[in-house]
Amino acid sequence: MKNTLLLPRGFRIAGLVLLVPFLVLFFACINGNFTFAFLNTPINPAHAGDFLGGNHNLTDELAVVGCIASLYMIAFSRVRTEDEYVSFLRLRSLQIGVIANYTIFVVLTLLVYNGGYLDVLFFNIPTTLVLFIIVFYFNLHIRPLLTKTTTA
Repeated sequence: MKNTLLLPRGFRIAGLVLLVPFLVLFFACINGNFTFAFLNTPINPAHAGDFLGGNHNLTDELAVVGCIASLYMIAFSRVRTEDEYVSFLRLRSLQIGVIANYTIFVVLTLLVYNGGYLDVLFFNIPTTLVLFIIVFYFNLHIRPLLTKTTTA
């Protein structure tokens, strides 16, 4: 079965390499208020009070977009043998990732209020991809090893 929506195999390695600096940048932005000066947006006096104007730095947006793009490359790149079993694992892993993500999201919606809820929304964005990657690669690589050692 040929799936044209998947990226070439090399994108997985590129995604893994890019994920590390973007995660470091992401946590530096959150914990240390780190910014790159060259990513400052100019002040637009017409929109000084709006979300469109004012002096804003785009470092945190760069970190989030970079993390999501690298997770996308890891999640949706081809594996060595792309067959029906791998397609089944992809579908099942995506279903588990979406169900787990929305379960976590509903629970946190009921438990978190005010400004903390914005953090819940912010961290919920890449959670589906992270859960998909964990479930997919666990079922593809680790689970067969576990079943071989327990049945032997």
